[in-house]
Amino acid sequence: MKFNLLNPLKERGLKKFLICVLVTTLLNLSFFFSLSCLGVCQNSSTIEVLFSPDQGEEILRTLIDTIRNAEERVYILIFSFTLDEIAEAIIEKHREGLDVKIIMDKGQGGSKWAVTEKLKQAGVPLAVKPGSKGGYMHIKALIADDIVLTGSYNYSKNATYHSDENFLVIRDNDIVEAHLAKFNQLWGEELPAVSPEIKKKQERAPPCEIIVYITKTGSKYHRSDCGYLRESCIPISLIEAIQRGYTPCKICHPPSVADYHVKGRIFYHQGEFLTAR
Repeated sequence: MKFNLLNPLKERGLKKFLICVLVTTLLNLSFFFSLSCLGVCQNSSTIEVLFSPDQGEEILRTLIDTIRNAEERVYILIFSFTLDEIAEAIIEKHREGLDVKIIMDKGQGGSKWAVTEKLKQAGVPLAVKPGSKGGYMHIKALIADDIVLTGSYNYSKNATYHSDENFLVIRDNDIVEAHLAKFNQLWGEELPAVSPEIKKKQERAPPCEIIVYITKTGSKYHRSDCGYLRESCIPISLIEAIQRGYTPCKICHPPSVADYHVKGRIFYHQGEFLTAR
C-alpha cells in the first residue's frame, strides 16, 4: 500500500495560510471600525431643547453658566436684552480678558429697559444696529467656544417667566461655524457703539484704565472709531497694549503714555491729578 505524504502536508499548510489570512482580515476590519467609531464620536452632535416659561429659570441658568465657563469667546446676537443677571456675567468675563462681543437690535437696544448703557459703561464691545435689509436684527444666539445657544428666547423676564419660547443648546461644529460666520459678517458692518461720555472719561482716565483697540494682525492700537478697526476690534488697556509692543495709530491719534506724568500711582494729565485704582 502506498501513502501520499505530500498531500496531507500541503493541506495542513493551506489551512494555516487560510487561518492567517482570516485573522489578518479580521484585525484590519476591527482597526478600521475603531477609527470609524472614533471619528463619529469626535464629530458627534448633541442638541438639548428647553421651553419657557416651564423651564425658564433653567434656561437662564444655562445661559449664565455657559458664559461663566467660556474659555475662548462669547459672541452674542440678541433682539431684546433686559436681564441684568446675564449682563453682569458678560461684564465679569470681559473684565477677565475674554473675547466678548455683542450685537443688539437698534430698536430694542435703545429701550430704557435695555442693558445697553450698562454694557457700554463697562467697556464691553457692543454694536447696536438694525437688520441687514432695514428690518430687525432678530437673531437670538450665543456662541461660546464650541456651543451655540439659540431659539426664540430673548434675554428678558417676559421670555423667562411668561412667554412660550424655545431654547436649544447645540454642540455641533458646522452649526457653530455657521453662526460665527454670520456674527463676523454683521460685526464687520458696524463698529462698537461707544457713547461720547465714555470717550471723554477714557481720555481723562489713568493709562491702566484707558481702553484702546487693536486688531488681530496689526501692530498699532486705535481709538474706537478708527477706520482700521473694521476687520476686527479687540479692546485692551492702554498699558497692556504698550507692554505687548503696540504703537499708537498715526491716523486716529489715540492716547499714549507720553500724555501722562507718572509718580507712584498718581497721574498728572492736562492740569488735573488722577489716582489709579
